[in-house]
Amino acid sequence: MDGQMKKGVLEMCVLFEISKREVYGYELLKTIGGLFPEIDRSTVYGVLRRLNADGKTESRKGSVSGGPPRKYYRITEKGQAALRNSIREWHLLRNAAAQLGIPE
Repeated sequence: MDGQMKKGVLEMCVLFEISKREVYGYELLKTIGGLFPEIDRSTVYGVLRRLNADGKTESRKGSVSGGPPRKYYRITEKGQAALRNSIREWHLLRNAAAQLGIPE
């Protein structure tokens, strides 16, 4: 998948997962990594850092789990708006491709 397309889709998927519930990085990595095996750990954590820096997510340190404290992420209002916009654009793209006859 093209890098720019992958970046947008990955960001949408990460925001979507975080919108369901507060999650910690490794938990998200396992979910996303299972669906996108070509995506490595640093890419997912890079997306999380960018979303946090952009104010689309917030993070907090959790309790220690036998290792370093977990960092939990939750979506913000800005993130909810960005997710709605990404989903709308995703549907527009899929509909345009379908109208051209591009198979799924």
